[in-house]
Amino acid sequence: MPLESPISFLTSALASSQLSSSNFDLDVASGIAIFFGGKAAVSALALQPLYGQLWHGWYNAPGCHAIAWELARTLLQSSISSYSERLSLSLGIDGKKGPKYIASRSGTVMQYTRHLAYVLVNWRGRECNPVVVGLRVSPTPMELMIVDFKNKVPTGNDTLPPRSTRHSSLPIIPIATSIVACAICASVEDWLSFKMIILGMISSGITSAIMSTGQITLERLKPADGVPPGDGMLLSDTRIVILKGNEEDVNAVTKGRLRLKLKGGGYTLLLCAFIALSQATLQLVFMPFGSLPGQIMFLISLVVSGACNLYLSAKEDDVQSSALITLLNSPEVKTYQASSRASAAVLACLALCWESGTPPEQVLREIVPITPRPWKAWSEFVVNNIKKKNTHFMYGRSSAGAHLGLDDREEKLLLELVDDAHAAYDQYLKDNSISIT
Repeated sequence: MPLESPISFLTSALASSQLSSSNFDLDVASGIAIFFGGKAAVSALALQPLYGQLWHGWYNAPGCHAIAWELARTLLQSSISSYSERLSLSLGIDGKKGPKYIASRSGTVMQYTRHLAYVLVNWRGRECNPVVVGLRVSPTPMELMIVDFKNKVPTGNDTLPPRSTRHSSLPIIPIATSIVACAICASVEDWLSFKMIILGMISSGITSAIMSTGQITLERLKPADGVPPGDGMLLSDTRIVILKGNEEDVNAVTKGRLRLKLKGGGYTLLLCAFIALSQATLQLVFMPFGSLPGQIMFLISLVVSGACNLYLSAKEDDVQSSALITLLNSPEVKTYQASSRASAAVLACLALCWESGTPPEQVLREIVPITPRPWKAWSEFVVNNIKKKNTHFMYGRSSAGAHLGLDDREEKLLLELVDDAHAAYDQYLKDNSISIT
């Protein structure tokens, strides 16, 4: 006797007398289940413009009420000309505060930067594979990234389309689950549940497809003519990002605003909100009248798709960073894992001051303390070496702290700091093909 197909087996199990018993029903649960996972649903929708895949989202998912509310709120809070700005903020594509920025040449200090700076300082892509600098085990290791804008950063309508492949195949699982759930509902002739699952698939699919065709643009302010290069650094607790390039390109990171534009503008948003609201209303009203096997299939499709949305929501920063970095037009990136904050400070000074003539002491002052006696002596060595462009780190040990009267403990700290500086100095010169004598 031939084996039964998996769908036939599941159908017979769901239609068994135990599940069909009147003492067991899911009428209320099947109706209110659509209201769970709203935040995750909005996060998953926000990733669609970054993936750019029309087939994503074609599954029966919970949280459509949250999508309807978010899109309607965007329309209510925006004028026709600024809906793209409000939409990018509502979906989390823009709006996060970046770290402090200090321009080494102009002296400009920004306590907070914009979304792209936040993305850059949290970027952990394959391009960020760091070179380890120094052997000392320090309680304050730091990562330093040098981003050199060799290519112009396109903005406005010329903005490069952001794209990511991170976790892009995951929606296959909820799509397949929803299709199987529909097939089982049809096999038990529960056409109401069948239609409600199909409704969820089509509603979510249309909304996701529309969002996937949205155009993300980068808007920036044009700097005044004659301004110096925009070299500077972004400072976070565990990472320093050096930005090198024209003021206009650096501004794209520190001051740039992201916009999400849809064909049809606000009318398209209204359509998406109406579709999501219709799905929530119809499923809430009609699903309690489905059969028990149909309700079970409906809930299974929601659970699987909700889990997918929740996972994508947890990985939102990862997907967003890999996608939005493409807006910067492939800058040259070099990353160092410095053993201590002192090593990172020396690398930052070399990157910003070696060729530009920027005073190294003002860079050091922003990263490490230079007033305590050991740090003061150390900073003098670092500044002198960079200003003289020594091709080997010079350290006058005999006069290291004599005029400052350093005790044994302070002298020991100074020697450790000098070792950190020496390692960073040699590594940077080696990587930049500067001859070491």
